[in-house]
Amino acid sequence: MEYNINLGVWQSIFAVPSVIVDQHIKLAGAAQLKVILWILRYAGHNFTVEDLAASLSMQQADIRDCIQYWVQTGVIAVNEGNIEPVQQTGTEEKAAAEKECPTENPSETPPPEPQNPSEPKETKKKRVLSRPEKPDPKYIAQRTLNDKSIEFLMHSADEIFGRITSNNDKATLLLMNEYDGLPVEVIIMLLQYAVSIGKCNMRYIEKMAISWADEEIFTLEAADEKIKRLTGGRNAARIVQRTIGMDEHSPTEKEVKLADTWINQWKFTSDMIRKAYEICVDLKGKYIPKYVNSILERWHHSGISNLEQVERETRERNEKKSKKQENYGATYDISEYESTSIIDEEW
Repeated sequence: MEYNINLGVWQSIFAVPSVIVDQHIKLAGAAQLKVILWILRYAGHNFTVEDLAASLSMQQADIRDCIQYWVQTGVIAVNEGNIEPVQQTGTEEKAAAEKECPTENPSETPPPEPQNPSEPKETKKKRVLSRPEKPDPKYIAQRTLNDKSIEFLMHSADEIFGRITSNNDKATLLLMNEYDGLPVEVIIMLLQYAVSIGKCNMRYIEKMAISWADEEIFTLEAADEKIKRLTGGRNAARIVQRTIGMDEHSPTEKEVKLADTWINQWKFTSDMIRKAYEICVDLKGKYIPKYVNSILERWHHSGISNLEQVERETRERNEKKSKKQENYGATYDISEYESTSIIDEEW
């Protein structure tokens, strides 16, 4: 009698290096794990990035980024199209052996140096937007593995963006925390706000993070207040766009700043902004935001807050002009003076 062992779906199996589970099962994203498993499954077969992308329903750029992750974390090496295990050096083999069979005597480990509570904490250096050297994927992997808050940040970023963040994105996020000093929860709020206004570019987000660090926005309360101010400014910019008949578009930082001043700080209504806009166009022939700002600023300092007061002020100015012309034969004209103002017409 012959016997046969039916392994079912286990009839076809392939090897998975233990390092993938031991060191990367919590660290790597779903996309990276899919890619390495697919590569291991088809070991010995020729394939292309296009094959991987089609099989996994992923973008080719994401496939390349995932492969680069496994290369830079030291799991695989790619040599002239051949994917192979990274050869450990003698030092690495020794380190691996010590990890499996540690020989270090715990009693010989030097105690940590005592910290003096009176010593001031080292302040974070302000980072200029000059792209300092970013941490490599191996360091990011170690930080993510050893720090639950960093792990939470990386997974949250994937969810907020709705995609797998690249190694470069992860490096930028880590810099925000380690170099700029922004807590993880503040960075997450920043990401959520950026996505809500359609600003998903990491360069823009990095610039915003540096600004927040300079403003010392290091708490959830401070971040919430900052977002409220930013949201209020953008809403004000939308009101200005509708008021003066501009095509609605994503407002620039300068447009937001001016609109926030006019509406939220100086408390001008749409009618007053429209009036200042009309004066500007009548005198200058076009809309010049800085000129409109000069008109509104004068009204604000003069306590003029409604159209009736504008009309009264205009009438009084015209009367004064007429009296001067009668008494002294003055020939200059207020409107002409305003139309040739030295106010810079540029932003």
